[in-house]
Amino acid sequence: MANDTEHTVGIRIEPGRGIAFFGIEEVNRQLTAGRRIKEIRPGGAVMSKVGEDEHNVRLQLAGCDLQIVFE
Repeated sequence: MANDTEHTVGIRIEPGRGIAFFGIEEVNRQLTAGRRIKEIRPGGAVMSKVGEDEHNVRLQLAGCDLQIVFE
């Protein structure tokens, strides 16, 4: 985490393992402590490496993330 004001949350989807969420516990801790969400910002794609040869790396979309900004 970059600091106490911004937190990253997201989801990963992995074949054979299923869906996994990340970052939610810390955001819930902040909410329980009385913090308020100021903004939700777009994040990015979570990619998984599925192959590679001498010229290319093959990636697969495996989820996404968001930035939660607290007051």
